[in-house]
Amino acid sequence: MSPSLPLPPASPFSSQCCVASKDRDDFISRGTNRCRLISLTTRQIRPGDPDQPSPTRSESPGMTERMKADILSSLKGEISKIIREELKSALAEDFNSLMSELQAVRSEISKNTTAIQTEVDHMKADIQDVKGGLSTWSDEVAAQEVTITSLQRQVTTLTDRCEDMEGRMRRCNIRIAGIQEQPDSSSPNTVAKVIKEVLQLDRDIKIDRSHRTAATRKPGDREKPRVIIAKVHNDGDAAEILRRARERAPLVYNGNRISIFPDYTPSVAKARAAFTDIRRTLRGRKGVRYGLLYPARLRISHNNEDEEFLDPGKAMEYVRKKVIPSTEAAD
Repeated sequence: MSPSLPLPPASPFSSQCCVASKDRDDFISRGTNRCRLISLTTRQIRPGDPDQPSPTRSESPGMTERMKADILSSLKGEISKIIREELKSALAEDFNSLMSELQAVRSEISKNTTAIQTEVDHMKADIQDVKGGLSTWSDEVAAQEVTITSLQRQVTTLTDRCEDMEGRMRRCNIRIAGIQEQPDSSSPNTVAKVIKEVLQLDRDIKIDRSHRTAATRKPGDREKPRVIIAKVHNDGDAAEILRRARERAPLVYNGNRISIFPDYTPSVAKARAAFTDIRRTLRGRKGVRYGLLYPARLRISHNNEDEEFLDPGKAMEYVRKKVIPSTEAAD
């Protein structure tokens, strides 16, 4: 038997398309017939074959080769066409499915995008509302800051005025510490008698009123007498009493040491007490004069220089750098 041409390989998608299967069967049938024709032709032109007659003058090997080439070219074209059609038909369903899925994804993305855009629009609207509110609140806060600043200035002014008025009301007051607590020991007459005796005055002092402080005693201070606050009738007499008390210090009454000092407001007394350590440091140093002015200003005179301080820290720094070295060098 003559050799036959190999059949085209079966397409992997032939089971998915009925039309492709029918075309393939037709192609196989046509290919089989042509293969038979080629086999017969080859057998006819094969040289030395005893069963075949010798070629005629009209038949030549070139014609046979052309016929074979034409048949093979036709077969290749039909095979390519059938394969393309089978691939197209096989992939069409998958392509349509893929397009459907892509369309569904696109639709879902579009819906999600619409929802997101809606949320973004709402957020933008909310942000605009917040911006408007912040602008309004900022204006209100600015107005409140102006009002608060004005009120703070007024409070400071009123506080200073009240402090000054209270200080002026206490100008005629003196405080006496160290007098033992006995009946009538804080009466105006007793206080006037004590002042005249201790300061050795040649005239009587008029005391309008006097009383002991109502401060709560500490457990260890039961024997310590409370301070007496006395209102002197004349402010000139009060200044004279304080001056003589400084000059005759220390003062003694009935064998007990007493002190006479001004009656300052709590804030002034606290401010003046902050200079206590500095005054203690300067006490007894040669060539140094100091004084505590009202309400709380420390004046230091040293080497023909006068310095005033409102801050105890700066005053102590000045004393340590300039006053103490010079006085120790002089000694």
